[in-house]
Amino acid sequence: MRKWLRIATIPLLSVIILIVFYFYSAESRVEGPTQPVLFSHKVHAGDNMIPCQYCHSYVDISPVPGIPSVQKCMGCHTHIAGRDVEYGFDGKSINMQKEIQKVKDYWNNKEPIPWVKVNMLPDFVHFNHKRHIRRGIDCTACHGEIASMDMVHQVNNFSMGYFLTCHQMNAKDEQELTHLRDCLTCHY
Repeated sequence: MRKWLRIATIPLLSVIILIVFYFYSAESRVEGPTQPVLFSHKVHAGDNMIPCQYCHSYVDISPVPGIPSVQKCMGCHTHIAGRDVEYGFDGKSINMQKEIQKVKDYWNNKEPIPWVKVNMLPDFVHFNHKRHIRRGIDCTACHGEIASMDMVHQVNNFSMGYFLTCHQMNAKDEQELTHLRDCLTCHY
């Protein structure tokens, strides 16, 4: 009996270790979509402390945050060429001047930068950033510590349960909670 138990333990432990390794490594492989310019939020929002609303200037007046125009980028990068150094960007080595040159090329060609959207919601969900910003909810509550990310990735699973839990935690009172649980709050 003991010999059988010892023999059965080895494969069982191996399977458990493989399962743990799989989920641990899957969690550490979080990355965002590849962007046309390797733009670092860590450099801009983190090191240089540029507020989210400087670049995402529509966030407090519109349902969408707004993606900065090439003109806004060039407002700084006309004067800031970046360092001609290799920069560790999410495990890759990039040259900041070459990435800034890509922005300048879009500007010179009079083309918008084709940024790839990171946070997605289905079309039947109508999320309004404006309401949340005016309520004082910090960007990091939903988007994570963007100021520490080079490549931005979606941090939270924006499911219905996620939003209902958030509404429940942030409602001022029972009356507001009733309103926030109403289907028409997000599906209008």
